Amino acid sequence: MFTKYLILSNIIVSPMLKHPMSLGSMMIFQTALMCSNNSMMIKSSWYLYIMFLTTVGGLMIMFMYMSSIASNEMFKPSKKIFLMWTLVMLTSIIISNMDPTTEMTTKLNEMKEMMTELTEEKSTSKFFSMYKMNITITMMFILIITMISVNNIVSTFEGPLKKTYV
Repeated sequence: MFTKYLILSNIIVSPMLKHPMSLGSMMIFQTALMCSNNSMMIKSSWYLYIMFLTTVGGLMIMFMYMSSIASNEMFKPSKKIFLMWTLVMLTSIIISNMDPTTEMTTKLNEMKEMMTELTEEKSTSKFFSMYKMNITITMMFILIITMISVNNIVSTFEGPLKKTYV
């Protein structure tokens, strides 16, 4: 439940970030949170490792291009954004503790997970089932968007990223 609050606060705070370093670190943190949140739903962890490594690999490529474009910008963490992130976290935790239906829906979801766990085999052959098709399609879209953006950024006629003049 706590990871969902962290994911929500990252989504709210991320439009306020302006530096590529802070955006990259926020995206890595968001990816790690999504993988840990999905690991509670999906019992095979190898898919989450692949998802994390693919996303981090794409982020490393994007960071390499961004650091070559804006190499001398100083990174100063903003206290206002940290305060905003803390306030969002605190209010979401307080609101969830005040609402009595949240605990009931959490227990109901846990019971549903236990029922699906009993009916579904724990093997990788059931990985591409209709139950998990949304995750697979989302991963395909992430990969195709990353591939298209890298192909649009890279120009084979211009040579290396950062030109060194002698």
